[in-house]
Amino acid sequence: MIEAIVFDFGGVFTRNERSQARLREFDALLGWPPGTMQQRLFAGEAWELASIGAISPEEHWARVGRELESRLPPDFRHFRGNPFHLEEINDQVVALAQRLRRRYRLALCSNALASLADLLEAMPQIKALFEVIVISALVGLRKPDPRILELTAELLGLPLGACLLVDDRERNVRAAEAAGMPAVLFQSATQLEAALRIHLQL
Repeated sequence: MIEAIVFDFGGVFTRNERSQARLREFDALLGWPPGTMQQRLFAGEAWELASIGAISPEEHWARVGRELESRLPPDFRHFRGNPFHLEEINDQVVALAQRLRRRYRLALCSNALASLADLLEAMPQIKALFEVIVISALVGLRKPDPRILELTAELLGLPLGACLLVDDRERNVRAAEAAGMPAVLFQSATQLEAALRIHLQL
């Protein structure tokens, strides 16, 4: 029986269309294929190290962004240490989480820099939804490593099988399922609600 729902943050609680569009605009200015900047900043080795706290956000930027600052508009620097700065909160997901919280315990498990903690402090209505908050840079683990999911379940005092992961990354969903944790691949708030009705038998 599912007792808790573990949410990802970026791309689930936030809408990333604006940030993705701006990164593609940077690609165009540099003559790079679409998606190159996203991969460089937030998917490569430097990002993985930063998101487990193995290198600082400053070192991450030194590796992937600093040399490009003179070639791109000033707002490029806003991505330094803050990948969420253009992302808007997905109000539909917030509303769904508020309804779910009446029956289920909620947790947050995010591959993110420590700055996510500050962002959540500035959004108390969202932070208050979660009984447990696990940020990869603060615990030294990141999805798809199942140990971060095990840690989240442990902090909830529940077995993995009693928790359900909601994540927008297919590899994280597959890793959770392989570890014995039910999971839903997030695509939209409407799709998520329909999927949860099946998983939770609502």
